[in-house]
Amino acid sequence: MKNRTVSKEQWKWFAGFLICFFVVMLALYFRMSSVRSSALESDFKRKPQPVNVLIPVVTDVWRTANFLARVQGGQTIQLRTDVGGWVEEKRVEIGSSVDIDDTLLVLKDERKKFALLEAKSRLNSARADLKELKRLYNKNISLVQRGIVAKDTLESLDNQIAAKAAEVNALDASYQRSNWDFEHLIIKSPIKGKIIDVIPDIGQEVMANEIVINLVNSSRKKVVAGVDANWARILRKDTEVKLSNFINNELETSVAVIKGISPNIDRASGTYSVEAEIVGEANNWLPGEIVNMEVPIELLQNVIKVPRTAILSDSSDVFLFTFIEGKAVKVPIKVTWLNDKQGAISSDSLPKDSKIIIKGNSGLADKQPVRIIK
Repeated sequence: MKNRTVSKEQWKWFAGFLICFFVVMLALYFRMSSVRSSALESDFKRKPQPVNVLIPVVTDVWRTANFLARVQGGQTIQLRTDVGGWVEEKRVEIGSSVDIDDTLLVLKDERKKFALLEAKSRLNSARADLKELKRLYNKNISLVQRGIVAKDTLESLDNQIAAKAAEVNALDASYQRSNWDFEHLIIKSPIKGKIIDVIPDIGQEVMANEIVINLVNSSRKKVVAGVDANWARILRKDTEVKLSNFINNELETSVAVIKGISPNIDRASGTYSVEAEIVGEANNWLPGEIVNMEVPIELLQNVIKVPRTAILSDSSDVFLFTFIEGKAVKVPIKVTWLNDKQGAISSDSLPKDSKIIIKGNSGLADKQPVRIIK
């Protein structure tokens, strides 16, 4: 078989061909880039990009942190009976809201009713006897002075009055006790709260000192959030925080005050508990609900608040676009995030008399023509 060899001239020809090919490709690339850039510039001049702008305002603002917190009720109370009886009426059910001195249960015991009537009758009889003795005593004073009645008679009446007065006091104490027993057949709420459970049914007998109702104190609700060690060191007692929650697409807010930060870590979650007491007229949040707790962390002075939609970034820089004389001007910035919706930048970050582009900034180029829309 005849060997085929490539001559030196053929190698030179092949290398020259490759060089020419690459030169042509580079020329075509730069030509296309130039045409594209010219077309883009022409398009920019022909069609300004519509944008929304924000007039920057220099202000002082708090940087905040947000945590999830669980609503907790106040202390749970087990309400016991003071006297025994039979349940005649239930005024509340599970979940009922009650105020102080609202009637919860009505008990019935005819024996206490009769004991009260008996004690009252005895007291009234003794008071009548005492009144009669005092009348006789006063009548005999003048008779003794005229010598018609002996002085011993007056002293005897005085002793009888003292004895009867003591009897009246004893009967009055007995009446008060019977009246106390009778009045406490009506069980009232000692606090403002919500009913957790009503144990006895109508007609059921309950004994004295028996638990009949469980209720939770709703006059002092609180929230508890779990935070890591860094936040536990930063947060301070008596700091006012904002609570918020969406119910049926409606925002409900309340104010709370931090009462303390636990020094012990919760081993299950690895967090420290922050407890805040809800102040003022709170929403009708139930224990166990999850709400957002917004805590002020740092006061930033002489800054401009910027919405998140205005802040852009590439591989190396954070920037925004400003509107200056009909063009979008790219401005590098340093952002301090206030929350998940807003950031803050230094008041001297922006050119004078510029406006911040907050919408329509996606895909903008520096110095690209833009127009403001409302």
